[in-house]
Amino acid sequence: MSARSSTKTPPASLQEFLRKQFTPGDKAERVSRAQAALNEEERIKLSPEQWKWVAEDGDLEEPA
Repeated sequence: MSARSSTKTPPASLQEFLRKQFTPGDKAERVSRAQAALNEEERIKLSPEQWKWVAEDGDLEEPA
């Protein structure tokens, strides 16, 4: 059994949002930007522990 087959289907409102937000015509541009970002040199030098702290710090989250 694959992991994908065990996942639930997202609500219709989320599916509609994703269709509007991520159109097939924009896919090439999104992939290109993502590849460029992955290939950029790191500008912020942090240890793995520091990255974990930043990722888990609740104070850094945007208000809902």
